[in-house]
Amino acid sequence: MLATRRNFIKTVSAGSASALLPAWAFASGEKRQADSVKRIILDSDTATDDALAVLMAVMSPKLKVEAITITCGNVGFEQQTKNALYTLEMAGKAGQVPVYQGSARPLVRQVHGNATYVHGSDGMSDAHFPDPKQKSEKEHAVDAIIRLVNANPGELTLVAIGPLTNVALALLRDPSIAKKIKELYFMGGFYKFYGNINPSATYNAWVDPEAARVVFQSGIPLTTVGFDVSVKSSVFTDDDYAKVEKLGTKYSDFFMKINRVRRVYCKEHQKMNGSNHPDAITIAAVIDPTIISEKVSRYVDVETRGELTLGALAIDELGVWGKPPNATICVEADEAKFKKMVFDTLKMS
Repeated sequence: MLATRRNFIKTVSAGSASALLPAWAFASGEKRQADSVKRIILDSDTATDDALAVLMAVMSPKLKVEAITITCGNVGFEQQTKNALYTLEMAGKAGQVPVYQGSARPLVRQVHGNATYVHGSDGMSDAHFPDPKQKSEKEHAVDAIIRLVNANPGELTLVAIGPLTNVALALLRDPSIAKKIKELYFMGGFYKFYGNINPSATYNAWVDPEAARVVFQSGIPLTTVGFDVSVKSSVFTDDDYAKVEKLGTKYSDFFMKINRVRRVYCKEHQKMNGSNHPDAITIAAVIDPTIISEKVSRYVDVETRGELTLGALAIDELGVWGKPPNATICVEADEAKFKKMVFDTLKMS
C-alpha cells in the first residue's frame, strides 16, 4: 500500500526521503537503431502547453512514448485526462500510447484549486474539443510507472511537466526504482530569476512541494528546465503566431486554438511579449539536448514549510550545505532551435 500521509509527513519533515510512434521511426528510408530512440514516460497535468509537449513527443522520431500518466495540476482531473487523450487522437496516435490516471490530489495537502485563469475552463483555452474515443487505462499511473521501470531498468526517461505527485508516490511505494530510472526531466523552478506562483516558487513545485522534495532527494539523475528558460527562450510573439496561422495545417490550427487564453494571460499578467511554452521547451530538451546551451550542477532541496516561499527550489549556489550536486539546472536555451522544432512539428499534418 502507499505510504500513509502521517508516515510520509514524518519522513519528509526529517529530510530523509530516499527516496508515439507505433514502431521504430524511419530516417533516409532505413530503420533506426533502437539505441537512437529515447523511451519516455510523460507525466502531465495536460492543458495548453502540455498538449503541445504531448504533440511534439509523439511526433518526434527521436522518442518513443511508452505511457502518458496524468497528475494533479492545471485543471479538473478528468478534463486533464480528456485533454491528453484528445491530443493523441488529433495527432493520429489514438490507441498507440496508453494513458494512465494517477493521483488527483497532492500527497498531503488539499487540492490547490486550478489554473483555469491561464488555460481556460477546459484547460485548452475554451476550445471545448469533443470527447476522445480512446479511454484511460484501468491501471493506476503509480502502478504503471513502477511496472514499466522495473521491466525496463536503466532504459526509461521520466519527463515530468506537472507536479511530481505520481513520481513521488511511485518512489515511496518502491524506492528501488530510483536506481532503475535512466533520468528525469522536470519542468519547474528557475536559476537566478523569479517565480510565477509566489516570488520564490513556480507552479509545479508549489502544488506539491512534499512530492518535489521526495523526488529531488531520491538520487535519480535529474535535470530541471525552469520558468526562466521558458521566459527567455520559448515565447511566441504575435509575429510567431502569424507564421503559425499561415501554415494552415491541422496541428497549427490546434496550436492557435489551445493558446487563445494563455496568449492573453501571458501578455497581460506576466508582462511577456507573447506566450511562453515551458512544457514544450522541456520536451524539446529531451528530444535534442543541444537546445540547452548552458547548464550547471547544484545541490537542490525544496521548501515545504515556508510562509512566503512554499515550493521554492533552494539551490545551494556556494555549497554551504556541503552536499554533492543532485540536479542539473538548465540556465540558457537556444530559442531558434526550439522554435524550429515547434514549427517543424506543426508542419507535419
